Amino acid sequence: MIFPSTYPASAAATWSTSSPDDSYNRPELVSQYDLVSVGAAIFDNDSDFINFYLYFRYTPKINQFNDGTSFALVSLDYNLDGEGDYEIYTEDIALTTDRSSVKGYVYRVSDKSFPKCDVDVFTNIDEGKTWIGFEVSRKCIGLPSAFAVQGYSDYIGGDKLSFDYAPDTFFRVTLPGGTTSSGGTVTGSPTYELPSNLYNESTEAINFSQSPADLTLLSSNLKPSVVTVKCGTGSGSGWSAKVNLSSKLINEGFISYIITNHHVIEDCLRLKKVSLLLNNGSTVEGTIISWNESSDVAGIVTKSIIPGLEWIGSAPKQGWWVGVIGSPLGQTGILTTGIVSSINNNSGTFTMTAAINPGNSGGPVFDSTGRVLGLATSKNLISGTVLAEGSGNAHGVTLLCGTIVSCAQERNPWGAVSKFSAAADELKARQAAEAKAAADKLITDAKVAADAKAAADKLIADAKVEADRILAAAKAAAAKKTITCVKGKLTKKVTAVKPVCPAGYKKK
Repeated sequence: MIFPSTYPASAAATWSTSSPDDSYNRPELVSQYDLVSVGAAIFDNDSDFINFYLYFRYTPKINQFNDGTSFALVSLDYNLDGEGDYEIYTEDIALTTDRSSVKGYVYRVSDKSFPKCDVDVFTNIDEGKTWIGFEVSRKCIGLPSAFAVQGYSDYIGGDKLSFDYAPDTFFRVTLPGGTTSSGGTVTGSPTYELPSNLYNESTEAINFSQSPADLTLLSSNLKPSVVTVKCGTGSGSGWSAKVNLSSKLINEGFISYIITNHHVIEDCLRLKKVSLLLNNGSTVEGTIISWNESSDVAGIVTKSIIPGLEWIGSAPKQGWWVGVIGSPLGQTGILTTGIVSSINNNSGTFTMTAAINPGNSGGPVFDSTGRVLGLATSKNLISGTVLAEGSGNAHGVTLLCGTIVSCAQERNPWGAVSKFSAAADELKARQAAEAKAAADKLITDAKVAADAKAAADKLIADAKVEADRILAAAKAAAAKKTITCVKGKLTKKVTAVKPVCPAGYKKK
């Protein structure tokens, strides 16, 4: 998914849990009041506050609990006896659509009183989310470390009477640091120490505005680190980051850490499980361990080896070449390129001309050296639902620090001095190439000289053979004598080394 707008400021969850889905609905139940489950979370901006969530089958409506009779509540069982002791509820007020809050209430069952505790009720109807959230101070309602929770919605309209519980019975919860009562069971998300970043090993390009010398090779090297993240019926992209996992994660068999957008995995936060489609076509399970809604980033661990990418180095600048690899419209491993069109260092975001589409969310935006600068996140709107082409938004890797990655080694991923220099590497490569060329020339010249010497030696040898032949012939000619032989009136000359007259002839 890609959303054209950003989220309001919020924090990252440090603990969360969710109940099983309910298994029974009454025949008369009105579908809009159909509850599925209940959840809870504590965020890092103020650990005293706890958020409870009622998950409905369908997206709530603004006036769903504003008819004077209908209401929704979270029932809390403090002594685990199966009966609610506190209720946090909303009624007689219109819900908002954009996560902003309206007033809720607290009711104490034991004395039928209304403690003066502030309750914020909020939804995300604009984005089609199915939950209603309630935020309240744990101290104000005296919430124990171990309790049970159940959601309830009630509709009274005309001659209809409809209500629903979720889950079917109270769901027992233990907060971080708490203990369960005898015989109790606890279901919740394990808490993990955040992965930490590594020391910078990035390369400083000679000119980041230039495209890579070999984009085909660069893309081939990066693609094994990019995955498709599947959450329910939706999907996005993600990439493996070079980090150090905590000992607990390693002991549980986790190997790789995948970065993606929060909105890609938002609908899977109850179970915290997603599917990861790898570059080789295989699918593995991923576990969501961290997320930051306001920065729209999330972290997923997996037990499969996925090579990590470098993401720490110098800050990007307007005009830099960038590439994006992801899964737009369900197609994996798609590469697009462009330039950085603007930078907002205050928000840690930037815009780019590289084309992105639904499904690219969470995928890496990288520079000409292959270093990840940020996550492809959204496209800007022209009007209504028309998205602007060539106007993509990216969330920089600086937004990972604090809630997705513990940036202990390099506190500012855009403020690091590159460890390696492409200029130095190019100089070394050029010097090596020049040295090799000189060596090759020497070898070639030596071979030419050797061939010339061999030809000269052959000429000399051939000349010597011919000279020897001529000399031998001359010597042979010099050694011959000529005599005159006669026979009657016949005369005959005989030439030889030892001339002899033929039979019947006499030497004259």
